[in-house]
Amino acid sequence: MRGVIEGFYGPPWSHAARLTVLEFLAERGMNAYVYAPKSDAKHREQWRTAYDADEIDRFRQLAHHADGLGTRFGFALSPGLDIDYGSDRDRHELVDKLAPLLDVGVDWIVLALDDIPNRPGLADVQADLTTWLLEALRTRRPDAHVTLVPTEYVGTLPTSYLRGLAAGLPPDVDVMWTGPTVCSPVVRAADARAWAGALAGRRPLLWDNYPVNDGTMEGSLHLGPYRGREPELTDELDGVLCNPMLQPHASQVALATAADFLCEPRQYDPEASWSRAIAAVGRSRAPALQALAAACADGPLLPPVHLEAHALVTALVNAAAGPDWPDAVSALRDHLTAVQDAGRAWADAPDDPLGVELEPWLDTAATEAEAGLAALRLVQQTYPVARTSRDGNGKAFRPDAELAMVHAFAAVFSWSVARRGDHVVFGPRFAFYPAVVQLGDGRPGLDVDLAVVEGQSAIDRLCRFALARYQAWAQRQPDPLRVDADGAPAAVGPDGTFYAPGVRRVVIEAGPDATGLSGVDAALPFPDARLG
Repeated sequence: MRGVIEGFYGPPWSHAARLTVLEFLAERGMNAYVYAPKSDAKHREQWRTAYDADEIDRFRQLAHHADGLGTRFGFALSPGLDIDYGSDRDRHELVDKLAPLLDVGVDWIVLALDDIPNRPGLADVQADLTTWLLEALRTRRPDAHVTLVPTEYVGTLPTSYLRGLAAGLPPDVDVMWTGPTVCSPVVRAADARAWAGALAGRRPLLWDNYPVNDGTMEGSLHLGPYRGREPELTDELDGVLCNPMLQPHASQVALATAADFLCEPRQYDPEASWSRAIAAVGRSRAPALQALAAACADGPLLPPVHLEAHALVTALVNAAAGPDWPDAVSALRDHLTAVQDAGRAWADAPDDPLGVELEPWLDTAATEAEAGLAALRLVQQTYPVARTSRDGNGKAFRPDAELAMVHAFAAVFSWSVARRGDHVVFGPRFAFYPAVVQLGDGRPGLDVDLAVVEGQSAIDRLCRFALARYQAWAQRQPDPLRVDADGAPAAVGPDGTFYAPGVRRVVIEAGPDATGLSGVDAALPFPDARLG
């Protein structure tokens, strides 16, 4: 079983979006979809309230469409907030709620008893209810199948709750599990075997909380590829259902890569799969989607330090003490500019559903990138520069105090604007993941190190670096200019002029700072007022 469980908190997908995603995933070998949006009141809070005729007809359409695609369609109900497990009235209301679904072609029911308080004896009454429900549904439809989402759904250790379930559940009821934690960075085959052992050998069905972005994660888009799952894991599971984002079209990027992994886990290449997914989802706007996705690829499966922007900032920091900083600045400039310009790709298509979903992050990307570019302009202003002509005449310039100050103000202002945003691009300033885990004795706990991500914005890091560099420069006395032409010193006049005919590379130095320029036509990363 390879598919999707629409199981997040937040606005449920539209009917049209579900049909679209079903088709997209079926084309890529996915074969299962479960309707389980927590914020559908009739799914959870008002589970006793019957769906009306139009709603039932939409479920009929979904089930029929899925069947035509060779996909299993499942319907989930979450009565755990207030059900009386032993009440005949509640049990019959449960069947009455589900009967119209069975009548229109739904043969797979997911009983979701997650995200409710645990208590002694809960597993026994849940197992009894599940057994009763399976028998009641099969009286109406003999091919009915039931899956259980248990109250304890994370970890690898046995507990009294899991032992109770294992003892009371029918053998053909499968049980969902999210891995070692809620949004598991890594899931290994050994983890699945341990969970199966805790359930007396029952192979789990993995509810994989990626790329979901509900709750505390709503400010993030998880646009990176599926990763962190051992190929051997698939041998230990009954299947995998990925919980998608609130944004159905943007979710297709990560879901397409998950499909690649689940169909061919031992041949899976996350980066290659990601490129194919970007092309398929972005189509004519794939370059813009690629730029944004590169800035929004972090999340529970990938720490933000691995973002391209962070790697490029690191390269700049490492290059800052030598003459090759222009190359590092140019590379980071190109990345930030591509992300900044991504929003323009949807300017002529304001109703494109993918563009509508991405718009808040595209707007944030433009603001964050402008802060980063302002920081890079400031970095350039702290280095000596030069212009040269084909006849060998050149002129070197120290940093200009007033120009540098103006750029410092611009960097601070742009940075302050960027820090007001609520959407995450280039890494979070603060993020919280629901990292519920089992403690050593099986009790639930919060892994704080896994849950809290702080100070991981590549833009903040770049702006701090630029301002620190400016501050260090401003506290020094002006340094004399030196020019190195192809490894040999060139005489520099009081006004910065020098003569270096036929040279391939010029290095301009002022104190500890140096700028290397190769060729007469060599350009700095940004236009520079010092050069006229």
